[in-house]
Amino acid sequence: MAGFKLKTRKAAAKRFRKATANGKIVRSKGAHGHFLSKRGQKARTSQGTTYVHDSNFEQVNKLVPSLGAKRKRSKFLKNLINKAAAAPAAAE
Repeated sequence: MAGFKLKTRKAAAKRFRKATANGKIVRSKGAHGHFLSKRGQKARTSQGTTYVHDSNFEQVNKLVPSLGAKRKRSKFLKNLINKAAAAPAAAE
């Protein structure tokens, strides 16, 4: 039985362009389209990019499945494994 294709929301694809190797989604900051003359030099030059917050990660990832962003929890899992291995040794 064939599944259905995951389609990208084009409006979201324009806002979220890429994913990092660590599984974060990059987004651009707002309020830098026009009316920049009344802002200070620091505010104009510090437009830059930032990352999508963890609370919105799943929502954005569903809108743009072509990014292939996956949250990596390697440090978290390593800590769990180390704690599990240390627990039986401490019990003895």
